[in-house]
Amino acid sequence: MAITKDELRRQFSGEWKKHYEVKALREMGFGRYECKKCKRHFWSPIERDVCEDSSCIGYEFIGNAPSSRKLGYVETWKEIEKYFTKNGHTSIPPYPTVARWRDDLYFTIASINDFQPYVVSGELEPPANPLIVPQPCIRFPDVSNVGVTGRHYTNFVMVGQHAFNTKKTGMFYWKDEALMHDMKMMKALGISDERITFMEDVWMGGGNFGPSMEYFSGGLELGNCVFMQYEIVEGTGRELNTKVIDMGAGLSRLAWVTHGCPDSYEVVYGSMVPKYKKEFGVEVDKKTYLEYAKRVGRLDIEEVKDAEAEVRAIEEAIGHPGFSRSLRPLQAMYASMDHLLTILFTTRDGMFPSNAGGGYNLRMILRRTFGMDEEFGFNIDYASVLEAHAKRLEGLFPTLSEAVESASSLVEEEKKKYVDGKESARGKLATMLKKGGIGENELEVLYKSHGIPPEYVAEAAAESGIEIKVPMDFYKRVSEKEESGPKSAKAGAEIDVANLPKTKALYRSNKAEFSAKVLGVAGKYVILDKSAFFPEGGGQAGDTGKLNDEGVLDTVSKDGVILHKVKDTGKFRVGLEVSGLVNIRRRKQISRHHTAEHLLNAACRKVLGSHVWQAGSGKTEHKAHLDITHYKRVTEEELRKIELEVNGWIIDDREITVEVLPRNDAGKKYGFRLYQGGAVPGKEIRVVVIEGVEAEACGGTHEMIARTGEIGAFRIIKREGVRDGIERISFKAGLEAIRHAQEEEELLKKASDAVSVSPNELPQAVERFFSEWKAQRNEIGKLKERLVSDVSKELIARSRKEGLIEESLDEDQKTLAKIAEEISKAEGAMVILKGRDGAFVCACGEGARKNAKELLELMKEKGAKGGGNEKVAMGRI
Repeated sequence: MAITKDELRRQFSGEWKKHYEVKALREMGFGRYECKKCKRHFWSPIERDVCEDSSCIGYEFIGNAPSSRKLGYVETWKEIEKYFTKNGHTSIPPYPTVARWRDDLYFTIASINDFQPYVVSGELEPPANPLIVPQPCIRFPDVSNVGVTGRHYTNFVMVGQHAFNTKKTGMFYWKDEALMHDMKMMKALGISDERITFMEDVWMGGGNFGPSMEYFSGGLELGNCVFMQYEIVEGTGRELNTKVIDMGAGLSRLAWVTHGCPDSYEVVYGSMVPKYKKEFGVEVDKKTYLEYAKRVGRLDIEEVKDAEAEVRAIEEAIGHPGFSRSLRPLQAMYASMDHLLTILFTTRDGMFPSNAGGGYNLRMILRRTFGMDEEFGFNIDYASVLEAHAKRLEGLFPTLSEAVESASSLVEEEKKKYVDGKESARGKLATMLKKGGIGENELEVLYKSHGIPPEYVAEAAAESGIEIKVPMDFYKRVSEKEESGPKSAKAGAEIDVANLPKTKALYRSNKAEFSAKVLGVAGKYVILDKSAFFPEGGGQAGDTGKLNDEGVLDTVSKDGVILHKVKDTGKFRVGLEVSGLVNIRRRKQISRHHTAEHLLNAACRKVLGSHVWQAGSGKTEHKAHLDITHYKRVTEEELRKIELEVNGWIIDDREITVEVLPRNDAGKKYGFRLYQGGAVPGKEIRVVVIEGVEAEACGGTHEMIARTGEIGAFRIIKREGVRDGIERISFKAGLEAIRHAQEEEELLKKASDAVSVSPNELPQAVERFFSEWKAQRNEIGKLKERLVSDVSKELIARSRKEGLIEESLDEDQKTLAKIAEEISKAEGAMVILKGRDGAFVCACGEGARKNAKELLELMKEKGAKGGGNEKVAMGRI
């Protein structure tokens, strides 16, 4: 039976002295109490009947700030950093918002993600210990709350305070010290001890769990200190070897609580708020909004059963029914500012809107922004908002400014798609509205498939007198399936290698021949004790060659065991000594492609922008491709520039070196650009460094290529779109590039010979032939029109005299159909026309003795097939 969070809450609450009684809190006069509303237990320095969760008391801090200071957003972080660095912590730079070092997440959703799985599991040392980090996080389940509750965002900065306590390091600190640090941090922000309470809770995630203490002030949860001390093993809890202090606090909330103003956006977005309020014409009654804001903390769309009823209750409590409607422009303004900042972060880190995975959520929030922009007539200058965000956050995230231009272009591209999608879907919407059947499922289809926001549907429906209610949690529903990244199955995944030792890898030596012993035979695969065959990985095809006289068709690996695919496994048995021969010539050509791919990736960044990241790749002997993140189609001119950059580096004959570094050292030396190919497991990272060009974590066989000059040549052969936000560039290197150039030259020569011109004159000749062809086609079209007119007139006249006419013409069905259409307009005419390839049409005018369907039946008696109506029917015989 699986361990559940509710079960752990009951268990830990029953053993509260073990899990939650903290000496430091007792010494500061905190006592344990039970909330009469939610029945949860909490710790407070003063006796209370009710806890300080916003669902129980609302936002009491609004208009009554618990802090003696009023701090700006970035200023709040500087104060936190100052406290912790003075008290034994190292401040480290934040990780990207796109979690490329993880294979189970699209986005970084918490600061602890930075250190999972390797640090938390004890495999690696943390970059510092203890540490703090201002980690920008991206989450989409709260999207419907953004702008509404005053505290929710799709992007936010989590202040991460982490201590990793291992047997090797000893105990840095645990519960007492952790909570004391958090109390002192809040004191540094001017928050008095009397205004703080701690709520008992449980945290679970990634196979780990532990008790946690959420801390509140005036109804606002500021942070959560998790004591990660257990792991789930076979359905039960077991003590972790590495016990982790995982405290995450919302920077926006810590800044907000020092002001006590109606919403956090005023503090977080600073001068942007009055500027865009004025530009967008947004006004609210400040006094009423203040009273509304104190109660809106209860309106968490994820948690309340009936959000609309909750809104009405708040309006009644403040004596202003319908007031929430007047707040919609303000809420939309805040949500738009939030969504655009999320796009700025993810553009910088190389994730773009698309119809799949994490990119879908980005497209969703942009469509939502465009919809709100239209609904309230803001006429948002998106580039201006993005630039303002980068400027105000310069002291915290200086690299955001590098992404403003790319993000602005991206948003404009998405706006075009949004407008085009809405235009093409209007007919579908009109048809659905006529039928009157638009429920929640139809709203989701219109939004996900056509980009039509539900608010637009409701507005269009109202114009037709149809009322459609948009669920308040609509956007949460459509986004919640896209939070984690999928893992794809690999070749050989079905093979059980649990009882086999890891294969000793010999392929780094680049030797073609080796001897080994067979350890197992499974399916189509042979497993050896050691192998010089490189297994498929990082997009590079696995080696081929021979084991004895049997061909090795492919090589893959599973959990460190190399699997050799052969046609006939019957030639192998456990214990058999074999001789291996690797096709080294093939491997070297693949290595040229692989190294050229690294150059191509760097050239794409140089030409297209720093937002470019690798999104996939494939390298075989004869060709290769690189998938990159880019928000629009790569142009022919850009492809030429990229190709020239790569060939320039090849001509430069730059040195290629391979470094094997501890993971943390590699990250410090080269940064997160290392992870172009995605998650890289292990304590050590193999870094391929191309002199003066780039460094990338990679397990490919780059030892085969010592300098870029050995690649020889590089040629882009094709560009295609894999999906929105992902461009694929196919290419060839080495002799394959030369062969491709020769083939193109041969085709050019043949084309030139065919029109009797030199290759230099071919473009003009083709243009001339095309112009002549168009003129001829137009002339043929006119002749066809005359033919249809003349033949139809003749057949109508004959049919009126003779009755049913059967006629054969040397024409295709399209022409026959045009003649039939003219005949069907003539009163009394009846004609069966037969054409090329068994095509026929039946045409009957008004008042004819038979109709076209009856004539079709006559043809069917002769073996014909077809269909139509009473005027025109057609088919083949």
